[in-house]
This record gives sequence, structure tokens and C-alpha cells, in this order.
Amino acid sequence: MGKILVTGAAGFIGRQLSDNLISNDFEIIELDDLSTKPLLTPKESLLIMKVQDINSDFLIENNIECIIHLAAKKNVKDSFFNMDYSTENFDMTHKLLNASAQSEVKRFFLASSCEIFGYQDNTLNERSALKPHSPYAVSKVANEYLSDVYMMYKDILKVTSLVFFNTYGPTEGVDAVIPNFVSKASSGEPIVIEGDGNQARDFTYIDDTIRVLLNIIKSEKYFRYINIGSGKDITIKKLVSVIKSLKENIEVNHVDQRPNEIKTFVAENSIIKN
Repeated sequence: MGKILVTGAAGFIGRQLSDNLISNDFEIIELDDLSTKPLLTPKESLLIMKVQDINSDFLIENNIECIIHLAAKKNVKDSFFNMDYSTENFDMTHKLLNASAQSEVKRFFLASSCEIFGYQDNTLNERSALKPHSPYAVSKVANEYLSDVYMMYKDILKVTSLVFFNTYGPTEGVDAVIPNFVSKASSGEPIVIEGDGNQARDFTYIDDTIRVLLNIIKSEKYFRYINIGSGKDITIKKLVSVIKSLKENIEVNHVDQRPNEIKTFVAENSIIKN
């Protein structure tokens, strides 16, 4: 097998996945443009480069046969106010898929999101309808259609969408809900809940996510979509109550809910259990 290219390799999931791939004797190239400042100091070996600048010559010269494309602008709320986020997600994936189709890339793992499903009032499986509720989610759905197009165009190219629900753990940025709440509680600042707090999410600890990803990458089985979630949801209100049970005198403030807030996400995860 040739080398693996990991985009977004300095990020929360990308850094830990890259480290584990190396410890499992995979040859990888770690790439990130550092447009989002990582919590961990970037490695000296990190290739600082935009995904949009990757071409087929780069992939061929570096003997890339597998790509794990984690790079993205991922803030759902901000996507309503910064149009560049959505267009950049589409643009980088389009250019990377096109370069892959012009080279020897055989496997392409695309970081997707449960946001592609929107609210459906039931457990979400890999065949659930695509019902995006935000510009960010629209950009991720567009990437799914792009993947299908390029698999039709190049027979040997197989794309698997890694449908992440909510992975959490050490080194995650404070823009995410759990580190945000913990950081606020630790510093004595009020925890801010958007809406009434009854919205629920499916949380998976980072070590479990990395273990699942390694199994997927090592497997010879092919799936077009794979949900990566715990199969259980917890409300934001309940999450805050857990934090309050560990620290006294935590103030909680409520603000307006996010645009098109989704009531719940919960994964049907039988593929990763088998």
C-alpha cells in the first residue's frame, strides 16, 4: 500500500488519528493550513498547505493511495453569517476529489457530519434521507454528491463518508459544547445555553472514535457511509447538570437558540459494532 494523506492533521481528530496511524506503522503525510489554531503545537513534520493547492502531481509524486480528508470549516452557527465557510468546504473537497481521480488514489475517507440528516425524529442510519438545516450542512451534502460523481468517473476510486456525530475529549477546541462548558465552569464564568437546553446530541469519546477509525482504515470491507456515534443521546440540560454536580455555584444563562436548531441527533451504529 502507498502512503496515506491526512488533511486537517493538526486538528482535534486529525492529530490523534495521525499519531495512531504512525504507531500502527502506516506511512502518512500530515497536512494542515493552520487556519484554525490547534491546541497542540504542530509537529515539525506537518506540511503547512491548503487542500485547494493539492494537485494530481503532488499525489503521484508522494505515492498517495489513500486520503483521509478531515479538513473543514465546521461551525454550524457561523455558516449562516459567513458564506465563505460553505463555499470553502465544497471547493477544497471538489479539488481534492478531482486530483484523486487524476492519480492513483484508491480509497478516500471523507469527514462528513450528522448535520447532513437534519432533524428526523428517529435514530439515524446510513440510509437516512439527507435534510440539511444549515449552510454548513448543505456544503457537506454537496460533498456527498461530489463523491458519487467522482466514483462514477473513476472506477478504482472508492469514497467512504465518515459520518461523525459529536466526538469530544482532550485537546478539543472551546468552540465545541463540552470543552466550552467545562472551561466556563472551571474559570467561574456563566455557562451559556442556546435555547431551552432540551436539544440532544450523541457524544462519543475521542479514544473510541480513533479506535473505530483505525478499524475502518484497516478493513478491506467497503461501505459508502459509516456512522460514528455512541447510539445514545443526552440533552444539553442534562450535560450541564452533570457538570454542576462536580462543581458548586455554577451560573447558567440562556440565550436565543441557534438558527434552525435540531432537536436531536442519535446514531444507529451497527456497522461499527460488527
